[in-house]
Amino acid sequence: MSATSNSNGAPAPTRGLPRDRTHEPPGPISANTARFLGAVIVLAIGLIHILDAASTYSSTRWIFWAYMALIATSVPVALLLLHSASPLAWIAAAAIATGPLVGYLWSRAIGLPGDAPDIGNWLCTPGMAALFVETTLLGLSATRLMVERGRAPSPRVKFMHQAGREATTGIEPV
Repeated sequence: MSATSNSNGAPAPTRGLPRDRTHEPPGPISANTARFLGAVIVLAIGLIHILDAASTYSSTRWIFWAYMALIATSVPVALLLLHSASPLAWIAAAAIATGPLVGYLWSRAIGLPGDAPDIGNWLCTPGMAALFVETTLLGLSATRLMVERGRAPSPRVKFMHQAGREATTGIEPV
């Protein structure tokens, strides 16, 4: 009896993935999946700022209120992403990510009014988490906007016909 057959002579079921599958690169995610991921990331940005807001209330009240505005807008933008396939939803998501990202970079590089102690404090844990989710959302938003406009980069080099000449790189011959 072989190791690949059971007592009745039938092949034994294999464990794990079949070995004869071809390895193909994964396909792009669907628009609905991207919108769901975008909404989750928008809410994560809001959550990170909820967790960090208490520390700013006594020291820099205007940053606290900026956090509150960000938190308040994160919920409607997440709902917009879930319920609308409009490019405006992705633009709003990118804005939700860009504002605090620029604010963090500015506060650590040259400082914000009333927040000089944060200059050089690049390794703040909530700040690093926020940077991660904000840049992820910016990348996802940019990708979805390019896909929706049909300008996504092609995975293959295409031949172009330019002024009667064939070019493979897009660079005109001299």
